[in-house]
Amino acid sequence: MRAITIHNGKWSSDEGLICPAPASNETTVAVRYAGICGTDLALADGYYDFEGIPGHEFVGVAESGPLQGQRVVADINFGCRQCDLCLGGMSKHCQARNVLGIKQAPGVFAERVNVPTQNLHRVNDDLVDELAVLAEPVAAALQVLDLMPESTPEKVVVIGAGRLGLLVAHVLASAGWQVQVLVRRPARVKHLQNRDIQVVTQLSPATVPWVVDCSGSVEGFTTALSSLRPRGTLVLKSTLVDLAGVDLSPVMVKELQVRGSRCGDIDRALSWLAAGHLTPFSTQCYGFSEIDAALAAARQPEYFKILLSPER
Repeated sequence: MRAITIHNGKWSSDEGLICPAPASNETTVAVRYAGICGTDLALADGYYDFEGIPGHEFVGVAESGPLQGQRVVADINFGCRQCDLCLGGMSKHCQARNVLGIKQAPGVFAERVNVPTQNLHRVNDDLVDELAVLAEPVAAALQVLDLMPESTPEKVVVIGAGRLGLLVAHVLASAGWQVQVLVRRPARVKHLQNRDIQVVTQLSPATVPWVVDCSGSVEGFTTALSSLRPRGTLVLKSTLVDLAGVDLSPVMVKELQVRGSRCGDIDRALSWLAAGHLTPFSTQCYGFSEIDAALAAARQPEYFKILLSPER
């Protein structure tokens, strides 16, 4: 089969790879589309010592198992199913977990991939591929709602107008929150589909009750700490690996709450997408042999999502 691989930090398009036969608890999926996300770009920059086939956002068709012939997406965390965390419904925190295309599990930048059958979710016929491929990041965005108070529509600010930040903004707006998005790159604004979401370019200090930081940057994190009012809440939605030199005293002085949020429920995401909260975003599709051009395009604001297709 054809696939995109990372070896020694270098990306390449490889042919003649073999997709192993699925294990008894796995289903082979033929990938239709795979999306490039911020984590994949971080892998390209050497963020994590990954070797093999990356990619975790996808929609495909099951070639075996109980969902054979059906379009599917997947929960990307493969827990051991035996530890206390897995048995308690927190398999995404399993200490022995593998993560699709990120940690010890071949990803979806390939013609085929084997996925634990329990992790697959059927896509309804009326949901187009261009939205189904967003199920994983939408699930992550929806997870933010579980951290928000029941009362709405108190204002919440999303810092970072990247792909995840925009999805979080749409999710919060769909739940009735008054949403502002702090934008540093104006070109990203065109991807906002909900016109009730307000775009801002700066925040006043100590005025915001809730901030969701999707910036993935130290600058975004420090802006969040500054803008939060006393006893405000920061939901950290992106990975920051180096906070050396960052002044964390506002957390104590203003008695802030800092909450982490990661992956979410895939079925919940599929239902939200099927409800029509989004229409297909502007995308560009590349073949596997065009991976360098695809990675370059994914860093630009012109397109909301860059897709890879093994059929091109």
